[in-house]
Amino acid sequence: MSQHLPLVAAQPGIWMAEKLSDLPSAWSVAHYVELTGEVDAPLLARAVVAGLAQADTLRMRFTEDNGEVWQWVDDAQTFELPEIIDLRTNIDPHGTARALMQAGFATRSARR
Repeated sequence: MSQHLPLVAAQPGIWMAEKLSDLPSAWSVAHYVELTGEVDAPLLARAVVAGLAQADTLRMRFTEDNGEVWQWVDDAQTFELPEIIDLRTNIDPHGTARALMQAGFATRSARR
């Protein structure tokens, strides 16, 4: 485990809001990108994972010890290749993308 670090100014409020919230996905964000032209999907998936692995904020973990909250970078955190969903032939690709994101939020919320 990496070194424990204190929270920065805004984080204690976010920590408390998350603990008290009835909305488990309140701090989650989803989006989709419409790509045009030829795409090497497996290469794009690997690039996404490489980008995720470089973002320390996505590997941050938090713990509470004697009423004080600490954070650290989880160096063991790995990211799986994203699922590739081709919506080019879908009758409503935008609506389907939004529905898939909502379903993902619901699944994460249920596991929480």
